[in-house]
This record gives sequence, C-alpha cells and structure tokens, in this order.
Amino acid sequence: IGAGPAGLTAAYFLRRLGHDVTVFEAMPEPGGMLRYGIPSYRLPREDLERDIDRITSMGVKIVCDVKIGETHSIDKMREDFDAIFIGSGAWADVSMNIPGEDASGVTSGIEFLKDAELGPTEPISGGAVIVGGGNTAMDAARTVMRLGASSVTVVYRRTREEMPVQPEEVVEALEEGVKFEFLASPVEVICDDHNSATGIKLQKMQLGSFDDSGRRRPVSVEGDFMEIPATNIIRAIGQKAIIPGGGPSAAKWGTIEVDEYTLATDFDGVFAGGDAVLGPATAVQAIAHGRKAAQAIE
Repeated sequence: IGAGPAGLTAAYFLRRLGHDVTVFEAMPEPGGMLRYGIPSYRLPREDLERDIDRITSMGVKIVCDVKIGETHSIDKMREDFDAIFIGSGAWADVSMNIPGEDASGVTSGIEFLKDAELGPTEPISGGAVIVGGGNTAMDAARTVMRLGASSVTVVYRRTREEMPVQPEEVVEALEEGVKFEFLASPVEVICDDHNSATGIKLQKMQLGSFDDSGRRRPVSVEGDFMEIPATNIIRAIGQKAIIPGGGPSAAKWGTIEVDEYTLATDFDGVFAGGDAVLGPATAVQAIAHGRKAAQAIE
C-alpha cells in the first residue's frame, strides 16, 4: 500500500525473492513523495520514471487511484494476499492554529507541492510567506519563487543554525532570492473584507532553555511584533502519518505501531514502514524500511 520509496523498495525486493507483488497507490502516478513532494528541479522526473520502469519490468503490478478505506479495504486485502506492507507516508500537514488560517490564499506545503506536480499551475502574483524550516518549507519557497511570486520570505521560529533542512538548501534559496525571517512565529493571518490573505503577523522570539530535542526553546519577546505583506501563505511546520482506514493500531505520535525488528503490526500478516511508521523522514530511511520489511515478509 503506497508507491513511495518504502512501498516500491519492498515491492522490488519481494519480487526479487520470487513473490507476486501488487502495489496500490492513491495518487494518479507512482512515486509518492519522490514525485509529489520533491520538485522536479531537485529530482528530474525522467530519473524517477526510469527507476519505476525497472521495478514494473520485473513484473511488479502498480494500480493507481486506489484509496484504502474508500475503494479498497484492509480486511479484503488480507483475504486476497498472503502479506501486506503499508507504506502510506506522512501526507497530513500540521495546522498553525492561528486566526485567519482558513483565509483564501493559505495552503499547506504538501498540498502546494502536490498541486504544482499535478499541474498545470497558475502563475503566482504577489508576495509569499512560507512558515517552517524543513525540507518541505524550502521546496515550497523555491517552487513559489519559480512560479512568479514577487517576493518570497521563509519564517522560522528558531535561528538559521537550528533549521532541520540541509544547510546547502538555505544557501541555494538565498542565491535564488528567497528571504529569511528568523526568530519569528506566526500569530495571525491578516485578511481583507473578502477573507483573502493580505499578510501575516509575527511574534518576535528569542532562544531560552534547552528542550527535549537538545535545541534551545524559542520564547516570545513580549510586545514585539512585525507584519509581512503577502497574498500567499504556505504552512510547512510539520507532517503527520496517514494510517489507512480499518488499518492497524496507531503509536503514541500518530504513526503506525510496529515491531522494532520485523516491522510487523498488530494485524497478522500486515507490516508497515517509511513515514507511516517513522513520521516525516528521508527517502533513504524509507527505502531501508522497505528492504527490511521485504526480508521480514519473506
């Protein structure tokens, strides 16, 4: 379940072991986050297609536009197949929970990148603000710049040194004209009378004591606010795992609960891996889970 890096890797190794493998994918094309989350300027689509063609040429069947819990069920799949691997990814985004977030012009980074891939995408006018400091935020910022935004500003509540994105991504974004506003946290989306975004209000922050992640916790600077005009607000502050309807149990953080060594769930014959288990992780980590699950299934 899921034709992203975890699912495709599991399919590849299971097919090499001699099993008949069918991959069910919710989107119109396979690839998962490799296709719909990483822009084509970073991952050329011909390279992705070549790798997928290698897998299908081995005899792996990929069926797209299948939504588990809607068009297909886990229970029926358990009757039809000897084993199931869930690699459904982390496609749900995290809300900012601030006033005005429902305004026209506000969207999630995941949805924005997905729509840009599905295309054709309308040129973007006006300024854009991206809230977040990870890979999705940086990809969204560089993509919206390519679509014609008059200005692009990334807002992050910590410092540049503490951004989870790779440092070279920040350097490349700066070279392309993306601006950064560090130690700032959104408190309100500013709207006009038609509930369309016209800007974002930010609370200035400073670093306090260390938190559980080993980073200094950002705390508000009382009474210190700023505003950035923008008609496009993209939130990219986090992603959550998708657990298919009727699927296995969720762990503490909303991911699928699995055995540490076999990636088996509490459903007999059902395994899971990738972002659905790890939360937002890297493609390499998802690929590793796909191979580990294939070995456990075998």
